[in-house]
Amino acid sequence: MLVLGIETSGVDGSVALARDGELLGERRLNQAGRKHAQGLIFEIGEVLREQGLAPRDLQLVAVSRGPGSFTGLRVGMVCAKTIAYATGCRFIAVDTFAAIASGTPDHASPLHVIEDAQRDDLFLGEYSRDAHSQWHQTSAIRIVSIPSFLELCQSPITVTGPGLKKLDRDDRLLESLPVTRIPLDQPPARVIAEIGRLEIERAELSGETADTDFWSASPFYLRLSAAEEKRAAQAGAAPPISP
Repeated sequence: MLVLGIETSGVDGSVALARDGELLGERRLNQAGRKHAQGLIFEIGEVLREQGLAPRDLQLVAVSRGPGSFTGLRVGMVCAKTIAYATGCRFIAVDTFAAIASGTPDHASPLHVIEDAQRDDLFLGEYSRDAHSQWHQTSAIRIVSIPSFLELCQSPITVTGPGLKKLDRDDRLLESLPVTRIPLDQPPARVIAEIGRLEIERAELSGETADTDFWSASPFYLRLSAAEEKRAAQAGAAPPISP
């Protein structure tokens, strides 16, 4: 299976091309979230051209769905949906936090993955490994305040994810707590591609489907951006919360 992976959940981003789990090529995007839209199509074209391939050769496009940067996730999702529509290849949206968790060692379980949710909040996902060393989400990804998250850190846990940077900026809040830190930021696109492929193959073995309907697919925000919430408030409507 020839898979294109797209990861644009943060300031940096990347695209990767893999076949049956073997990485064929990976390219970084411009290191500014606002430039993802400018560089994404070009880099996808380059990573395909280097292998003598064209978009029509793709069998699956896997895209990071968030939580993460509002703008970056939108750009990545629209690009992946357009490729799936134009080429007829399969499409799957991958949980960004699950991809981050996959980069941590076995002993990290249970694991808390965090991301900056702006203001004084964090996105929080909780994961644990099963007997087969597979990561499983143990609770729905949610928004928590920094004080509420620090309460969870009173017991020994492992914490990773881009949100560590936010806590470090705020007087290194975790230093006095029984927390094991694993500095991991955005997952590389090759991980998004591999998780997408494995989810498709596992589903097929059980007679199910893991494909995401690209017509209805959307980034996983949990809540609107500050600008969108402001517009909703001005219109007299309560800002919706993503499921």
